[in-house]
Amino acid sequence: MPRRFHAASYLILLGISFFALGLSIPAMSLIVVSKQYSLAHLSLAMVIYSVVVMLFEVPSGMFADTHGRKRCFALGLLFSSIGTALFFASSFPLLCLGFGFSGLGRAFGSGSLDALYLEAGRDAGKKLGDLVLAMEVNSSLCLSIGSLAGGFLLSLGTSGPGLTFYVVGARLVLLLLNLLLLPFLIAEPARCERPETSGMGQTARLLKILGSHPFLVAYILSVLLQGLLLASLESYWQPFLRDLFDSDSQLWILGLIAASIFAVSVLGSFAGKHLMHKMNPKHLYLFASLMVFSLLALLSFSATIRSFLVWYVLIYLVLGIMSVVGLFLLNEEADDSVRSSLSSLSSFSLQGGGLLANLAASLLFLVGDISMFWKVVAALGIAGILLLAKPLLQRSPRS
Repeated sequence: MPRRFHAASYLILLGISFFALGLSIPAMSLIVVSKQYSLAHLSLAMVIYSVVVMLFEVPSGMFADTHGRKRCFALGLLFSSIGTALFFASSFPLLCLGFGFSGLGRAFGSGSLDALYLEAGRDAGKKLGDLVLAMEVNSSLCLSIGSLAGGFLLSLGTSGPGLTFYVVGARLVLLLLNLLLLPFLIAEPARCERPETSGMGQTARLLKILGSHPFLVAYILSVLLQGLLLASLESYWQPFLRDLFDSDSQLWILGLIAASIFAVSVLGSFAGKHLMHKMNPKHLYLFASLMVFSLLALLSFSATIRSFLVWYVLIYLVLGIMSVVGLFLLNEEADDSVRSSLSSLSSFSLQGGGLLANLAASLLFLVGDISMFWKVVAALGIAGILLLAKPLLQRSPRS
């Protein structure tokens, strides 16, 4: 008999987390730059964030699979709260520590509560495609509204080190609120609270499943390429546009742009679910992957703000399609025993792409500009997806 399932409880908590993340999106680079540090300092801070996420992403997923997803999510909120509090500092080492704790929070928070939500919904008789769509729409809307609010709060900040204080304060309040609500809204099944295997045993189980599912390996590698693309965009569009503004009073435009792209990704999510009924989801994922890097190449040739915004928004429309289709494929093939581990491995790969992007940017900016950087990333992405095409389309064994 299906268990009672209250989707709203999960979506509220996930929504608050994504709203808090959305708040910081227009301000993330400004947390460093507004304190009179250079783009090189920003790249270093982002590298620290990516390295910490990569180091703890897979272990945190295994922790969630063996010790409980709810507990793992709570640790993520705690670490993120500490990291956010450190963003009030003006000292660059303390800011780096803040990025480190934020990375730790990202590692423990990703793939935990969402995995519990998908399993509980499936056990209650809900369709996986509907669950994934609801989660994607919820996250995109909350990111969009949060980004809009973050841009507004930025416009209220004072020039200089205090520019991001309202954003950071609001984010901290939301993270602590989620930490307080978690025990009341989510009751994890007892079977998930007890460790069933050791860390080594869980690693062996994960490797066995990956070895028998070529698609999963190819998908994880394609996520690395997505991370390369996302980091190349998200780390550098804010300083570029800020230079075009007359004054900091126009910083709300950053929030409007961030809100717009996440709102567009909601349309992409609905389009992705609709298109999965029209064509093979694996074919759709491959086509969208090639398209998104082609759009990045077009973006690199933009000569006006208008053309930049057109290509930028289209990229996020396609990313919305990729996200819902990719999550569907990953969870369709994932075994319950490694669901969080696979999700964390995917997030690890995403952060790995981000780390590669920031390292590459540090080198390429010595000889070129952002336009050249995006051309290089687009070429690497298209080549990589073409190399992964065969395993991405390969059928997986049925257990």
